[in-house]
Amino acid sequence: MIKNIFLLLFVTVQAFGQQNVFKGTLLDAKTKDPVVYVNISFLKTTKGISSTEEGTFLMYINQRYLNGKVHISCLNYKDTIVNASDINGKTLFMNPKENVIDEVVISKRVDRSILIDKVKRKVHGVHSAGMRMMAKYFPNTKKNNCCNYISKVSIYFSKRHNKKSKFRIRIFDRDKKTGLPKNDLLNINLPVTISEGQLQTEIDLSNYSIEMPKNGLFIAFEKLFIPFNEYGKKQSESESEVLYAPIIGFTKYNYKKPKDRTYYYVKGTWTASALNKISRFRKFAPAISLTLTN
Repeated sequence: MIKNIFLLLFVTVQAFGQQNVFKGTLLDAKTKDPVVYVNISFLKTTKGISSTEEGTFLMYINQRYLNGKVHISCLNYKDTIVNASDINGKTLFMNPKENVIDEVVISKRVDRSILIDKVKRKVHGVHSAGMRMMAKYFPNTKKNNCCNYISKVSIYFSKRHNKKSKFRIRIFDRDKKTGLPKNDLLNINLPVTISEGQLQTEIDLSNYSIEMPKNGLFIAFEKLFIPFNEYGKKQSESESEVLYAPIIGFTKYNYKKPKDRTYYYVKGTWTASALNKISRFRKFAPAISLTLTN
C-alpha cells in the first residue's frame, strides 16, 4: 500500500515537472498601454491563451511547446509570429494598424429593419477546446434589399457550463477567391460579458455604420482564453487542457437552399465546418441572428 502511494506521488511530481510556465506582457508600442484579449496560439496546435485586462498572459505547458512558434493576433494590431521562447517572461510591444476611416455619407433616413435567421428552435451546445472563433455566414440577398446596415446581433448560448464569462464579437467580409472570412469590418475591441445562466445577449451595433458587403459577411464569436472564463479541464492521455466558457449555441433553420454557413478558426486558419457537407446537418448553424436597417 505504502509502496503504491510513493509510486503515485513520484508519477504526479514527474508529470508536474514536465510543465513549464509560459508568461509575458503585451503593450501598445505607441501608448505603452496594455493590449487586452490578445490571441496567443501555438502554431499547428490547439494550444493557446489570451491576454488579460492587464495585458499579461500565463499558462503551464509542456517544454515542446516552448520550442515552437506562436501566432499573436488582436483586432487593430499587426499579426506577429515569434518563437515562444523569445517572448516567455518578457514584454512584447505590438504595433497598431493604421485604420483608414471611410467617408460618411448622410442621407434621408427611413426607419425600416429586417431580422435575419431568428432563433426559433432548440439551441444545442457546441464546444471545442481548441476552437478560437466560430463564424456564421450571412449572404446578401434580395430579402434585405431594403436594409443594408447592421443594427443588432443576437447570440444564443447553451445551458451547459454557462457561467459568468466574456467573449468578443468580430465581423468579417468574405474573401472573393476563397469564400472565407478575411477583413475586420468592426474595427473596435468589443468584448461582451454575460451573466451566469444567461442564454441570449443582444449587441447594439447601430452606431458603427457597418454596411453589408455585396457578397455577404460573417458574424464571429471569439472565445477568450482567460482565467475569468475557465470552468474545467479536458483530460487526455498525454495532458489536460483547460476549458473555457461561454459555449455558443447551434440551432436548426428553415433554409430552403442551404449554403456553407459555419466556419471555424482553428490552428491559425479559417476553414468551413465539415457539417456543411452532411445533408442532415446543412440546415444547422450557429445560433446567431442579425438585424439590418436602412
